[in-house]
Amino acid sequence: RMSAKTLNRRFFLLQAIMMLMDCITVAYISPILVSLGYSNLLIGQVMTLGTLAATLARPLWGYLNDRFSCARQVTLGGTAAGAACYFLLTWGGGQVWITALAVMGLYVTVVCMMNFIDSWALRLINSGLPLNYGATRAGGSLSYAFGAVIFGMVVSRWGFRPGNAVLWVLWGLMCVVALSLPNPPAPDRPARTVTLGRGIGTLRHNRVYCVMLAALFLSTLASGSMESFYSVLILSSGGTEQHVGIALFLQAISELPVMFGYTRIRSKTHLSAAALISVSMLCYALKALVLGGASSLGVVMAAGLFQALSFALFTPACVDFMLETVPGEYLATGHLLFLAIGQGAGAVAGNALSGFLAEYLGMGWMFRTVGVLALLASGLALCCAKMLNRRKGLS
Repeated sequence: RMSAKTLNRRFFLLQAIMMLMDCITVAYISPILVSLGYSNLLIGQVMTLGTLAATLARPLWGYLNDRFSCARQVTLGGTAAGAACYFLLTWGGGQVWITALAVMGLYVTVVCMMNFIDSWALRLINSGLPLNYGATRAGGSLSYAFGAVIFGMVVSRWGFRPGNAVLWVLWGLMCVVALSLPNPPAPDRPARTVTLGRGIGTLRHNRVYCVMLAALFLSTLASGSMESFYSVLILSSGGTEQHVGIALFLQAISELPVMFGYTRIRSKTHLSAAALISVSMLCYALKALVLGGASSLGVVMAAGLFQALSFALFTPACVDFMLETVPGEYLATGHLLFLAIGQGAGAVAGNALSGFLAEYLGMGWMFRTVGVLALLASGLALCCAKMLNRRKGLS
């Protein structure tokens, strides 16, 4: 049994490598499609297909982890397939059907594997291992911030294809790290009784889980809209692509103090995971409302610092919420289903809603509208916290 220090150091490296792979592949899909000459409409359609594919795949990945406890094998197989899909995207000649398959493949593999590694952490924590999820997840934020800057310089000079070689080097490093980590323990009950249908049925009757799922869906309407239009707002406010890069770097760096200090935040505030999720959704709302009323480039870029108390607080709090509300034998299924519907379907709906609002009302009113939806989400999450408190009081 490895020490807590060794376990957390290796999981930190695993998260860092995974986010670097995401930065090279998924973060650059839109620029790759632009370089292929795709129209905005076609880019939107291809990205929507990718999001839908990930939404359908996430619960299946979670079920595999719950039933077979095969986190190492799935992570390595999924990321290898993702590297192959990136090759198809960059060397496929730009044919629409090949490009669409490659993008869908990247979403099913690389995007889903980021969430899958979170579910791996969930099950290790539930088994009693001393894993500090917030601190290890900070490895991903740190590597993403610097990876975006460095790979951006590579792309500007040599294009996207050098990313293929980098991905396979990263995959080799991931093999070394992942194989040194333990798989989750086998489920307590016989594997044949752990089924996807039973898992979904169990979660469907979990009232707190379902209310928080609705809150996440509403919150994603706001967060997804901001992801899609934040760069556009920077450019329309007089900024350049360099300002966009700086803003994204600052967002990623701002996550680090909260990720590293999450455990201390919980112990000092004595707030439940549901209450912290409510705070994170409130910060998404504030960010959207500030962007909706921003009158200068400086305000737009400063608003990105809300990332520290929105995404950086939500991510580890979501892991704790699963541990507190979902049965142990369905932790991975519950977590990935939660993200599939709340974030996956929410992102699809959010992109459609924000595009419509931005087109007919302008970006200012679009941000204000989704900000109000995030406020409602924060209220629902607070209701979950109160329901859990009442449940503890009765027990």
